[in-house]
Amino acid sequence: MIEILSTVGTSKSFQATEQKRALVIERLQAAKLCEVMGKEPWSLIPNSAYNQCGNPCISVIVTLFNYSEYIYECLDSISNSEFSDLPGQIEVLVVDDCSTDRSASMVEEYMNKSTLPICLIKKSFNTGLADARNVGLKVARSPYVFILDADNWIHPNCLSILYHTINSSIYAGVYSSIRRVNHQTREELAGLISCDEWNVQKLVECPYIDAMAMLNREILLKVGGYSTELIEYGWFGWEDYDLWLKLAQYKYSCKLVSKVLSSYRVHPTSMINTTNYYTLIIAKYFSKKFSDLVKNYWKSDKLFGFEQNEIFSLPQPEEKPEDKLERTEKQLESAEKHLQELQQQMEKNLQELQQAYTTIAAIQSSKFWQVRNNWFKFKKLLGLADGTEVKI
Repeated sequence: MIEILSTVGTSKSFQATEQKRALVIERLQAAKLCEVMGKEPWSLIPNSAYNQCGNPCISVIVTLFNYSEYIYECLDSISNSEFSDLPGQIEVLVVDDCSTDRSASMVEEYMNKSTLPICLIKKSFNTGLADARNVGLKVARSPYVFILDADNWIHPNCLSILYHTINSSIYAGVYSSIRRVNHQTREELAGLISCDEWNVQKLVECPYIDAMAMLNREILLKVGGYSTELIEYGWFGWEDYDLWLKLAQYKYSCKLVSKVLSSYRVHPTSMINTTNYYTLIIAKYFSKKFSDLVKNYWKSDKLFGFEQNEIFSLPQPEEKPEDKLERTEKQLESAEKHLQELQQQMEKNLQELQQAYTTIAAIQSSKFWQVRNNWFKFKKLLGLADGTEVKI
């Protein structure tokens, strides 16, 4: 979930953010190139319990980046969950987005001592939250996924309640109320998160649902997972909102469970507290991306957290000429690569066809084939039809 912020920082900090954005975009392109070439840009480190877990009913996807201070508490909350009424095991997928602290090694230490099925997924490129979650979606083996950031934790009955709610319904996702706590003292703060019923009009007007939710994995993959292209228009923090909007635009419904089932740690590095210079630009992009939703709720005073006149007075984000040229060049490279693959496949097919012709020619020149042909000629001379029995 995001909060709409209007704070504008100094030009120096803006330039630093722009440089970071450019780096993330480059890494995303590199990661996609790896996948196109058939090489996954991540490695899997499972524990023995994970290898022995055949058909989990829930995959908990924990996204991790430099949260060594909180990761144990997060994993403990999953381990302490109530599993007795679940039809199968749960698996935990910790997606490490190239942490620079001890986070990843701490996960390895934890999973080696745990009986909980855990797999550490170490990404090759630091590409941000959306891509990290998408990697988790690809690796997950269960029909439902629960999204959890490494600085937060769930309550013991969270997974069980959400599972039984979504499994007995046609909902694309189910979510519960979330309490906010101080990052140091764990003291409860005023105001709950994700405490309102699913309402598409309200969703179009403003973000109000957090990422911590249980979702149908098949549906998530069908709508394209989390959107990584948002970094081209702004900074991180809009991935969750974008996903809920996509589900709404695809006509899927979601459900609130009116219970507090998880805790959200609020601290200076929380995504919702990070100044976002690009909120209005992304909102403008959303007005185009989710145009069907905008048409349905055009009477609303607000769209995506802003007044309508603010959004539509801003010029539509345009692609820079150099970016368009680079994208076109990459498309050409991809097309050339695809053409080469087709040519290689054709050459392979021709070789296989030539081998088949050679085999047929060898059979036809064999003594058996000659005897067979002579027999059919003899039958024809005798006037015998195929299948006619010859009595001796």
